[in-house]
Amino acid sequence: MKKLTLLFMALLMFNLSFAKQKEKVDTTFTFTNFDAKSESGITPLKRTKILGNSRVEYFAFTGKKSDVVRQMNKSMEKFIQEFKSTKDKTYTVTSRVTGNNGYFVSVAFDAVEKNSKVGMLSKETDGISFNVKSGKPLLLKDLFFPGYEKELENLITGKFAELGLQKSDETRFKGVSKKTNFYLEDDALILVYNKNLGTNFADGQAFIPFLFKDLIGLLNIQQ
Repeated sequence: MKKLTLLFMALLMFNLSFAKQKEKVDTTFTFTNFDAKSESGITPLKRTKILGNSRVEYFAFTGKKSDVVRQMNKSMEKFIQEFKSTKDKTYTVTSRVTGNNGYFVSVAFDAVEKNSKVGMLSKETDGISFNVKSGKPLLLKDLFFPGYEKELENLITGKFAELGLQKSDETRFKGVSKKTNFYLEDDALILVYNKNLGTNFADGQAFIPFLFKDLIGLLNIQQ
């Protein structure tokens, strides 16, 4: 009888483990069946944090998917540490949610940097976007099919010409790289080049927008 009980318990544990594996959801990001009006189920909440002498506005997140929002909040806390003041630099940072749908949540940060050593103020924009299936930050490569870089480079060059912007010299302009800064709107990708990394025009910032519909063929859409 004791052996039968142990056998029954072993079978029960096996079935529960198997069922749990079957329920595992694929959290890989994709634009397949993308709907800009779909709901994420995630609510952004404006917060302010003092990091050294810097004042940073950012967003915390709540939602029914506790694992997802926990990961988002953890990543956000890590991200805003880049604005912590140093000996010579302090930041005043505002933030805005630029996209929130059933595929991603995206936040843009507008920072004013004060450099006491040289007595200058400068502006920069940074962004962080999250895969709402996993809560993990999205990299630029996550949005596209492999091998997208050359074609996107060509589109960027065309967009600079369309906007009448002259690119900064090639030693500074990196085009598409792992460090390319971006944020997402519900229907568009915005590439951001700060501090003369894109153009020497005006304040040296360049915002290069692409509607998703203009990137069909490059975007990660599974058939």
